[in-house]
Amino acid sequence: MSISSQYFEAIADYAVVEGDTNYIPVMKGDVVRLIKKDKEWLTVEKDGNIGKVPKGILIKHNRIHRKLRNQMIIKITVK
Repeated sequence: MSISSQYFEAIADYAVVEGDTNYIPVMKGDVVRLIKKDKEWLTVEKDGNIGKVPKGILIKHNRIHRKLRNQMIIKITVK
């Protein structure tokens, strides 16, 4: 199994039923790595944990753009 380099960002919070290990909670702004795509769910990895999140909660994310954006924000706020 190859490691995916596709990342997604949560556009809304998604809470799960406590104790249900099939799903993984995300908060708006979290970036997760894609493991598998299904019709309605994405299986993702977040902080070493793997679980499902509804497709509608996540959008494709480019980690390089976010890193550059964060660097720009730091430079602007430091001045």
